[in-house]
Amino acid sequence: MSLVKESLQNVISQDTLPVLLDNSGRSSTIPVLVSLDGSFIASSTYDERESNQVDLESLAVELDEENKRLLKEKMEKQWLQFDRFKDEYRVGARMFVDKARADYGNSEDEIICPCIKCRNSEHHHFEIVYEHLVTRGMDPTYKIWICHGETGSESNHEDLEIPETYKLFKDLCFQHDENDEDVDDTIETREAEILNLVREAETPLFFGCTNYTKMSASVALLKMKARHCLTDIAFDDILRTSRSFLPEDNTLPESLYSIKKLVKAFDLGYEKIHACVNDCCLFRKDLQHLENCPKCGASRWKLNESSSKIQKAIPAKVLRYFPIIPRLRRMFAITETAEQLRWHSNNKSQDGKMRHPVDALAWETINRRWPSFASDPRNIIFGLATDGFNPFHDLRSTYSCWPVILTIYNLPPWLCMSKESLMLTLLIPGPKQPGNDIDVYLAPLVDDLKKLWNHGVEVYDAFSQATFNLRAILMWTVNDFPAYGNLSGWPYKGKVACPVCREETCAEWLTNSRKFSYMGHRRFLHSDHPLREEPSMFNGHPEHGSRPKISKGR
Repeated sequence: MSLVKESLQNVISQDTLPVLLDNSGRSSTIPVLVSLDGSFIASSTYDERESNQVDLESLAVELDEENKRLLKEKMEKQWLQFDRFKDEYRVGARMFVDKARADYGNSEDEIICPCIKCRNSEHHHFEIVYEHLVTRGMDPTYKIWICHGETGSESNHEDLEIPETYKLFKDLCFQHDENDEDVDDTIETREAEILNLVREAETPLFFGCTNYTKMSASVALLKMKARHCLTDIAFDDILRTSRSFLPEDNTLPESLYSIKKLVKAFDLGYEKIHACVNDCCLFRKDLQHLENCPKCGASRWKLNESSSKIQKAIPAKVLRYFPIIPRLRRMFAITETAEQLRWHSNNKSQDGKMRHPVDALAWETINRRWPSFASDPRNIIFGLATDGFNPFHDLRSTYSCWPVILTIYNLPPWLCMSKESLMLTLLIPGPKQPGNDIDVYLAPLVDDLKKLWNHGVEVYDAFSQATFNLRAILMWTVNDFPAYGNLSGWPYKGKVACPVCREETCAEWLTNSRKFSYMGHRRFLHSDHPLREEPSMFNGHPEHGSRPKISKGR
């Protein structure tokens, strides 16, 4: 008879069994079998000990088997608790490698390496794996050795929480692509890519580090490089110096190139479009292969100032365009963001006060004129903003670079104007401002906006887990008055500078100041307002005109 069975008989023969009261008030005793790890194996509840017999033999066998499994598992992994340079650790590592080689090794005696650097992503000879385990250590996140034959219980799999990193990369890699015809054939490949990305992202910076992983440290360093305008050479020097401060088994990338490869999965990229140096055209579509501007004849390539020769490898001017459709797909592929893009549909102000652009008259006009567009709250409503700035922090420089930014008003107010939600779409180069030729540079963005409005694009919505036809509209622009004139094409100076009054602008030329003065603002007052009859305070004449009609933009 096993010790477990003897113990159970001793326990049941005592009068100290746990007592509970059932609904009728009668006492019930509950003998409980507990395994070595403290979990319930079996229990038996009965009202009368004399009339209910417990099958001690079957319960004891079940408990013995469970305890044997737990003891074996404990002995197999106990070597990980020792220092890597102690004999107990080395003996355990050797047993682990030999067992993996015997059960799962290939013809070349190679097995999957679970060290902190390889992280089950590479195959090595079993002796190299043993060396990695001793010099680097086992990956601390590798709890269940599924790559080496261990299987977890069903309950463990049911209660297993999917890591946030895995969700992040899965949202990234499994976006719906309307041009992908072989989706089923790429699932396994993408799943493997996700696992590799997760391993990279969750690898500790060094053994025992809890503050930074390989990915988080790389992103933090890239932000520092951008914030302080570090050169690539200086950044590489910082990386090499930082690695020398860390333990030898650290996973910090060795160069900027390595970091860029690591974070490339999130890179949406941008398009470089050659432009005429005189802002006449963009060398795209039908003009893509031209060497000279069809309007002014200027060369597409940069002119060497010292030799006056054309350098065909270097374009004279480059527009950078960040396509908006892939970025919208990326946003809807993330469950939380896809839900936030519906915020406006359920949060319209009920007291007549404007707290968000959804309460604006322009938004109501869109809903009224295009009800089919307004019927789907996922359709995007944009605002566009642009202005010039000097990127070199030098007041003596006259260089003017023009970014074009889109704002997504579907988002809640605490998000739509945050810098993370603003979409940089165009970066118009200097050295001079584009002026009225800004429409030349807006062409790629306008093409995408027209496509989103006229036809829409198929997008996968992670929140509803279905695809839909996404459309978008540009509601308004946000800019100062000169930029307003450039975007609209309406002159912002001269006799007809007012975009409201247009041809009815009251402009008067001041001979001594040599500029125009606009004095017709009294027309907007009520017809019997006393200031209409005050000539001395204004231009010396009473005002009897009526306000101009608001232009419809047609």
